[in-house]
Amino acid sequence: MTSNSESQGEWYTTDCGRTQFTLPVRYQNLVHIGYGASGTVIRATDTETGKYVAIKKIFHPFRSQMHAKQTYQRLKQLMYLNHPDAQVVQLYNVFTPEKNIDDFQTLYFVLNYVDYNLSRVIKRNVPFTEDQIKYIIYSLLRGLKFIHSAGIFHHELNPSDIGMDKNSNIAFFERGLMHRTLDPEIRSHIQCRWWRAPETTLCERYNGDKIDIWSTGCIMAELILLRRIFPGTDLLDQLDKIFDIIGTPDLAILNDIFIPITKTLTSGVSPEGIDFLDCLLTFDHRTRPTAEEALSHPFLKTFHDTMYEPTKEFLFDEHQAKVYSTAEWKSIIWQMIEEFVPPSWINDEDDIADD
Repeated sequence: MTSNSESQGEWYTTDCGRTQFTLPVRYQNLVHIGYGASGTVIRATDTETGKYVAIKKIFHPFRSQMHAKQTYQRLKQLMYLNHPDAQVVQLYNVFTPEKNIDDFQTLYFVLNYVDYNLSRVIKRNVPFTEDQIKYIIYSLLRGLKFIHSAGIFHHELNPSDIGMDKNSNIAFFERGLMHRTLDPEIRSHIQCRWWRAPETTLCERYNGDKIDIWSTGCIMAELILLRRIFPGTDLLDQLDKIFDIIGTPDLAILNDIFIPITKTLTSGVSPEGIDFLDCLLTFDHRTRPTAEEALSHPFLKTFHDTMYEPTKEFLFDEHQAKVYSTAEWKSIIWQMIEEFVPPSWINDEDDIADD
């Protein structure tokens, strides 16, 4: 069995950001972007399209059975969510330089490049207009509607995990994407604390999309305040920060003692915007809106149009609940790489590199 290394053309090996990369020669002008928990990312120019791309080298994809399954899940979801009009990073290419499955230890994802993340924009400390806030939050909810329809949740939604290009278009980075069937106990330890929904802080076994809605509310508040709204120092302090603003919920009937956050957030935001934020930051996830419901709020009426809000069929993954060995996961991933077809819109005439 041979790998897709032959179809990638010639290869070269170089160092970038203290990491060695072995890449097809089409990817040139490498610039290190940063490190993450699962890999290191560089920017490159794709000489075949003239575009910038982000290339992620996955750290130890087959270190253990758990790592191998997580690698499979990440690749499966990226492949499934490829769409020309969705707020999710797009998988342009996936490859390994190894020529046979016995040597298969290295994996690269090639993704569309975004110029910066939302956290960097917020840190400029330049106030956002309400129209800008509307557009950003609308785009987030539009993207959430898309991934939620596929049974996939983000669970890492915070400004650092939201890419933004020079035209203010946003995209979710792939880290954090999780399928509905993943054990909620695992998820509860993943989400960044300051944007974490209270039901995850309380270790509730909740398997749902409302976690992302709470995070969207935290991000909206951050766009208004230019600072984090719930910067807890630990889990208990995190809850204290939440209760200081929204009120302490009745243990019998959540939200009975709900205190509208209009008392805290008033500057530059219309009453309609505050009402919308109140909805997103509803303590009880059972009454918190879905992404689709939130998009219908009057605050977003300027942008909301169901005709231009894509959805996806639910992802039924035949391998999700299976228990495989590392070698078996590796074989499945190898086959996925072999069968991968780059999206047709990779050659669209936009975002040409300016090297």
